[in-house]
This record gives sequence, structure tokens and C-alpha cells, in this order.
Amino acid sequence: MIVLLTMCLLANTVQANVAAAGSVASSSIVYAEKSGQLFTANFDAGSVTRAQLSDGSKRLERPLGRDVRRLALGVDEKQLLATDTLSGQLFWLNTATLEIEHQLKVGGRPFGVIFDRSRSLYWVTLFESSKLLGVNSRGEVVVEVETPETPRGLALTADGRLLITHAMTGQLSVWSFADTAPTDTAPKLAKLITLEETSNNDEFISQGLPRLLDDIAISPDGKEAWLPHVLWNFDHPFQFQSTIFPAVSIVSLTPGEEAEKIGYRKQLFQQINIIDNGNRTRIVSNPHDAEFSPDGKKVYVTLAGSEDLMVFDRSRANTGKKKRSKRRKGKLPQGGAKVNQILRPIPGDNPRGLLLNGDSLYVQNAMSQDVVKLSRGGESPFARVKVEEAPFYKTVSNDPLPSDLRRGVTLFNQANTGEAQEHPMTGDFWMSCNSCHLDGFNFTNRYLVEGRKENKKDNAVLGHANLNKMVAGDFLSDYIRMIQDTQGGLGHDDRDGAKAVDPAAPDSDVLALMNDLHRYVIAPNNLPYLATWLRLEDGERRTAHQEEWINSAACESCHSDMFEQWVDSNHRLMSESNPYYRVMEDLAGATEGEAFRGWCSGCHNPERVLSGLPFRGHGNDMFEKQGASLKAELAKGKHGPKEGTGCLFCHRITRLEDAGGNAAMTVNLKDREQYVFENSNNAVLNWLGESQINAKPEVHKQSYSQPFYKDEQYCKSCHNEFSPGFGAMIVDTWGEWEKSSFNNPENPDKHRGCIACHMHGDISKIGENIPGISTDGGRVKENVVTHQFTGANHFLVGLRNPELEKMSIELLKSSASLEQSLSDNQLTVRVNNIGAGHALPTGVADFREFWLQVKVVDATGREVFKSGYLDEEGNVEPDARMFMKVFGDKEGKPVGLIFWRYEKLLSDTRIPADGYRDESYSLPDDAVYPLSVESKLMYRLYPQWVTNAVKAKVPELTDPPVLELNRIESQFVR
Repeated sequence: MIVLLTMCLLANTVQANVAAAGSVASSSIVYAEKSGQLFTANFDAGSVTRAQLSDGSKRLERPLGRDVRRLALGVDEKQLLATDTLSGQLFWLNTATLEIEHQLKVGGRPFGVIFDRSRSLYWVTLFESSKLLGVNSRGEVVVEVETPETPRGLALTADGRLLITHAMTGQLSVWSFADTAPTDTAPKLAKLITLEETSNNDEFISQGLPRLLDDIAISPDGKEAWLPHVLWNFDHPFQFQSTIFPAVSIVSLTPGEEAEKIGYRKQLFQQINIIDNGNRTRIVSNPHDAEFSPDGKKVYVTLAGSEDLMVFDRSRANTGKKKRSKRRKGKLPQGGAKVNQILRPIPGDNPRGLLLNGDSLYVQNAMSQDVVKLSRGGESPFARVKVEEAPFYKTVSNDPLPSDLRRGVTLFNQANTGEAQEHPMTGDFWMSCNSCHLDGFNFTNRYLVEGRKENKKDNAVLGHANLNKMVAGDFLSDYIRMIQDTQGGLGHDDRDGAKAVDPAAPDSDVLALMNDLHRYVIAPNNLPYLATWLRLEDGERRTAHQEEWINSAACESCHSDMFEQWVDSNHRLMSESNPYYRVMEDLAGATEGEAFRGWCSGCHNPERVLSGLPFRGHGNDMFEKQGASLKAELAKGKHGPKEGTGCLFCHRITRLEDAGGNAAMTVNLKDREQYVFENSNNAVLNWLGESQINAKPEVHKQSYSQPFYKDEQYCKSCHNEFSPGFGAMIVDTWGEWEKSSFNNPENPDKHRGCIACHMHGDISKIGENIPGISTDGGRVKENVVTHQFTGANHFLVGLRNPELEKMSIELLKSSASLEQSLSDNQLTVRVNNIGAGHALPTGVADFREFWLQVKVVDATGREVFKSGYLDEEGNVEPDARMFMKVFGDKEGKPVGLIFWRYEKLLSDTRIPADGYRDESYSLPDDAVYPLSVESKLMYRLYPQWVTNAVKAKVPELTDPPVLELNRIESQFVR
């Protein structure tokens, strides 16, 4: 009997390992069969742990980096490759000692990893930079392939196809290798499968956009892939029980015919439908990892949010051989697989990794940092999974995160209502913060913005409404409002005993929870300055010392042309020296709390933000010419930041996240090559430092240069703007350009990016190369990018440099043309956007004044019609045809100066790129023909009432001029 039982257990183990040998998927927990050891990637603990599978003993932990996500065992199980997504590194470890054999920085948030035995290569996905790497056992990259966006999970089928999930686009890509190709040849994209997006008039029905894809589970027969994910239902305001739904999609892996099995998706209220004792459907959240039983009749799924294990029974799976009954005619078979058990809860916090071996399941908890051992209960359809040992062992000896930060990140990932019955983070186990903000606050935010389907005139809020202080001055109360409205937590859903919480007066227990959550929100890898997405590239530091900066005047000695162009530009003086900005920032701080200034200063004053200095502090240089104060400070040896964007800031941006705007970029001040005596305060030593740079300039050049400096997304980081918390897109200059004919990378002669127009030395020759130098005495470049940053704000730059103002006005005048026609006493004036690669106007289009001035004189010399003139106070007449946006609050009332409170787009009369706008005017019936019609396109930087408000604070400011950008005159006969 004992022998028979032993043989059965061995058969189970062999069967599981045979299935694993046939296909392999990326995971955070892997099993080395030869040594009988488990290895875990310990997530934000930044380490890897090895333990004996038999009893969890002989633990060995190796600290590596910041956020180790996935592991893969190499040939003969002697080597282990680990991906560290936050530090952007790969680690090759010796499995016997866990010593690091090789270490490589690859950037781009490396995530999934598997080992391809047939090619002796590890495949690695770069989640953020959308690449697939093939790396060998010697620590070298031998294959690099661009992939569709956000590659995350990886799997390799038994017949050698590579599968990649694309987390934020809801796709699965299938890659193939040529039979005769060398082992280090890049795979080819054979198929890109986009999972079905569904909708229903009833917003509480499971539906939406497939998102947060990661793990890939391949059935033992190799015919199917199961993909756990969530559905984002974003065609209505965010609200509890209608926004996020759990799902598992199924893809057929028939070679050459790979496709989603439409109708087989496992969804809440359908196949995920277990009724609890209270006659309520058990809600689950955040499906993460999946594993098939050896015979393929069961699928096990960890639920990271609700902290459960979900079991699907496939024993009655539809094979497609039987005819469907007449009763079910027209209905899809759903694959015959439904959930028959939800093990609630799995002990521990945030179950993610899942490993099946024989009759045991091993679940890795990311937040409680342990492994739990479960018993599957056998192969019977009636078998039930049970907890066998919890914890089986601890994966982390000493958590590197402080206790309050660990509690905060745990709360961020938690959707287990039973974890804290009085003050749960969610109602009815519905969703966690991580259900939308995958891995915290990073580039994935852009997909939240792009995923919304609502009309902005009905609702422009992309995120959380009902905020008190825009997640700044009263952020703890705002967190409570977010949790209540979208997750049903903190008393919103009281069916399970949750206590009511007043966001305006929470008790001490709730405040403690929110403070812990806040600690995670402002962690260095999230939003260290809360309202802006600006960061330092340093795992621990939140701020840099002000002396780490370089006074931009120090760059003049070698780059005099660039310095002269920049020093009078608006990019240099755009904080305290811009009185309009100064007044608006003060209003933002007074309205929302001082921390909200960071939202503004992230772009307008980033050096001070990154140094932890007061947002204001040095005074007003509005009229200063050629950087006199910078030069004076340099003479005194001062290098600290003043305002605007200086040379070091722009040229030490080392990473763009593209979160949708709001300064989503990372600055690195410390990891750059520096020469001995570089920027010394001693004149002789400084000369020696500059001599070294001149002798070996390539190192200096590489320290201040990135490939993306030529990419339009570099400009998008600040020239796109969304409101914190609300997520309402206030400025979308990049999005306007993206849809235009100017975005034409396939045809370089037609392509016009931001740099081509706004950093060009001669406005009359945009599109032509302008030779020049960027370094004194350097080579003459075929085309030099200048640093005037020519744009719509001609007025303030003109106070310092009339030549720069002239360039800006020339650019404005090249943007539009006019046409006019008359029929049946109806005058039509057409404004064509011919020169701008974005809408006219863009940027702060709720304040820019862009309008038509029209005058009609009849044959008798009588002025029979006019529109668009100024009144005695200097305001444009209210009936003028303006081209602008008007923002409103949730009640539909204009928000005026408090534009960040925008919740509805009341109107948008701007002229789109490549487009036009017709304005019609009815002329009086008694007008005597012929008629003389004069139309002008007028422009003013700000309305008179805004300037008046600013002048009350800054009386030395003069009024911006009214510019005539274009005019047309015509004679019309009847």
C-alpha cells in the first residue's frame, strides 16, 4: 500500500514536471527539481530567497536591488536570472551560493524572464521601454527586439513559440523562430491578439477594457493559454462596483490560428460566481497568477487583491464535439469551466506567485513576505483546496522598508474586506488602488487617461472626483473620499460591519491608516512631491543638495551661443519672474494647500522642487537681460538653483515616463562623469577642469545627452498637463500634434516635431537646415538646434530681448490664414490652421485671446457691422468670436482662474491642426452694395481682466499688446 501510494505521488510530481518541461512561463516562484529547492523573487524587498521544498528549511536570502519581480532557472539549474524592475537591472546568480555572477543595467523596467533551453538564452521583457531582450549566461545582450507596448508576462510553448502579454493594451503577442535560424536570431512577431473589449448598458455588468495582463498559463495539452487580468469599465464616472471587474481570458494556441476564444472569458457573475452564506456572490479582485493541474482539469488562480485562491473546474469542458442543445441555441458554451471553489482567505498579504508540485500548491505573498503551502485535495472534481501550512516559511529576514511604508504599500494592494472589518480599504472585496495604478504611480498612468470614453462636455474627470483639496493640503481626507467613492471602503459599504467614516473628521485609527498609505504615495519611486511626477533617479533620496547643481552661467564659457539664446528665454525665467505664473501659484497654494504648489513648480521651478527648497525665494528678474544675476552669482562661486529650467536640469533628465504630462521625468545629478576640478570656484583649478573637457570632450558630451532629447515626448512631459486626483486633461498639446499631419515620421520631409518649429534659428526657414555651432570652436553642424524656445508668450520674453519677441510674433503670424465669403447677406470668415502642429491656441487656451475682428462698410461709407473690438476698459467685446476653451465645474459654471478644478468642458472653439473654423455673421438688410469687408485675426497673451488682477500684485508689469496676426480685405457685390 505504501509502495503504491509512493508511486502515485511520484507520478503526480513527474506529470507536473513533464508539463513544465513542455512549456514554461515567467514567475516569481520557481522550483529546481534536481536540488529540490524553491526560489522566490521577493518583490520590493529587493532580494532572492532559496529554501528546501520539502520543509522550507535551509533558507538563504540574497539582497540584490529594489524590486525583484521574476526569476528563471538556466541550463542544468546552476544559474538563476532575476529581474529588478525599479533599478532596471538583471542579475545572474549562482544557484548553489546565490552569489552574483553578472550584473547588467538595461533600464526600461525589466520584468518577465524565462529560459529557452533550445537556444540557451534567457528572454526578458522591458515593460516600460517596450523591448524583448535575449541574454546569454555570460551576462551579455545578444538579441534586442522592439515589441508592442508594455510587454510583461512571458511564456514559451512546447513547440517553441514565444508568448508575451502586453499589460496596458490588453494584448497577447505570439513570436516565432525560423527553423534554420541561428540560436541567437531575433524572433519575428507572428500574431498580435487584442483581447475583446466589451460593453453593456448596465454598468454593473462585468465589461470593459482588458488591462493588467501578466501571467500566462498554458494547458498541459498546449492548446490553450489562460490570461488573468482585470476589466476597466471607464465609460462612466469612477464609482464603487461598476469600474473594475476580474476576468480570465482564454486564447487558442493552435499554430497559425492563435486567437482569443470569444465567449469563453471567465467573468464575475458568470463563470466566477460562488454564492456565500449570505446569498451574495463572492466578489474577488486582481487575478494574478494561474496554474493548470497536471491533467488539465483544474486551473488555480491567485487573487492578489481579495487575497483568495480561485479554482476552476474544467472536467466538463466543452470539447466542441457535442451538438449544442436547442435550449441553449444562440448561447456560447463558456468552455464548460466554472469556478467551483474560492478559498478565502489565503493566510498572509497579497498572494501573487503560484507554483504547483504534485498535490501541493505554493503561494507566494508579496506583502507579508512568506510562502504558504496548500493541499489540492486530489484530482476529483469534488476535491477542495485546503491550507496545509501557513506560513510555510518566511522569504525575507529583515524587510528593508520601514514599517509604516510596508503598511502603506500593503494597503495600496489590499482589497480584502475581511482584513480590517471596521475600516476596510474596500467594500465587498471589490478592488484595490493597484487595480488601476499598476505597481504604484508610474508611466502606466497614461493608459488610465487614454482608457476613458466619456464625452468631456459631460465629464472631463479621468480619475477621482469629490476631492476637497486636490490631494494636496488635505490629502488624508481626499484619500478617504477616493477609497469610499471608487472602492466602497472606509464605511461606504457597511454590509460587512464597516464603520461609517466622515472624511472631514476621521478618527485616529483611520488617520493612522491614511498616513501609512501616504507614506507609500510619496515614496521616491512614486510621487515624492505629491502633486508632480518629477523624480530624482535615486532609490533612497527624495531631494538633492542645492550645491549639486551647476550654475548655467558656467556653461557660457564653452557654449556661448546656446547660453545667449536660453538666458533671456521663457524657459529660464518662468517662475517668480513670470508675474502671471506667480499670481496663479499663490492662488493654487491658497486654494488647495501649500503642497499643491509642487504641481505648478514641477515644470516651472523643477530645480527648487528637487532640492527641497521653498518654491519661491530669490526675487523677480522679469526685466533682467543676459543673465546678469546668474553671472554675478557665478563670480561668487554660487551654484544653487534659481528658477526655470537650467542647463543641468534639462541635460540630466535621464528617463521619461510618459505618465501623460505633469513633469513625468527623472533627473540624475550624481551618476555622471566629472573631470577633476570641474566647476571649481578657484579660477586656476576651473581652467584646468575646462582644459580636460576640451582635451576629451566625448565623455562630457555623453554625460549631458540622451537619445530622447530629439523625441517629441521630451516636450510632452511638461507641455501636457492634467489635474492631480481629478486627472482632467487641461493641456493636451502633444495629443493635438500626434493626430496632425505634422506627426509623420515615415516621411522626414513632412515630419515637424516640437523642436523643428520651436527650437529653430530662423522662423522664415522652418523645415530647412540652419548650419551652426553648439560649442565655441566646435565643428559646424549641418543643422543646429537653438535654445530660444520660441512660442506664444512673446510679451515677457520681449521685456528682455526684442529679437526673441520678434521671432515669436513671426511664428504666431505663420500659423493661420483667413478667407471670407458672402452669400444672401451672410458673411462667413474662415480661419485656417496652416502652420501649427497643434490647435490654435494651445497651452493655456482657457486664457489666451485669439479672436476675429470684423468690420463691414457699405457703398455709402456707412459702417453697417463690426465685431471683436475692444471696449473702453480694454476688454474684448463679449460678442466677439473667440477661439478658446472654457472650463467648468461639475455644475457647469466656469471655473475662471481656478482652472485645475475643471470637471466639464463647456466649449472648445479652437482651430485644430490641419483644420479650420467658419464663423458666420448676419449683415443688416439695408446695407447698400458693394460692401467692403475687413477681417483680422487678433491675439493677446491674456485678457485685460487677468492682467489687471496680476498688476494689482505686480504693479511694474505693463499691459501685453494686442497683435494683428493676419488680415483680409474684400469687396462684395450683390
